Amino acid sequence: MTPKEQLLLKSITEGMDEPGCGWLHELDPFNNSKVCAGVLSSLLKKDLVTSTQEDDCYWVEIKV
Repeated sequence: MTPKEQLLLKSITEGMDEPGCGWLHELDPFNNSKVCAGVLSSLLKKDLVTSTQEDDCYWVEIKV
């Protein structure tokens, strides 16, 4: 796992209101939506997280 993947996964693990989930724009440790989207794509391909789109926002969760 790359350092960026580890950073985003850690942010999702800590969560927003509860551990393991939250809105991607609230959890973005890079403060750069394009970088965050690319790293999220990689985590999705590795089957480590799930993501659901609602309007222009993405809800992300750690897979159990």
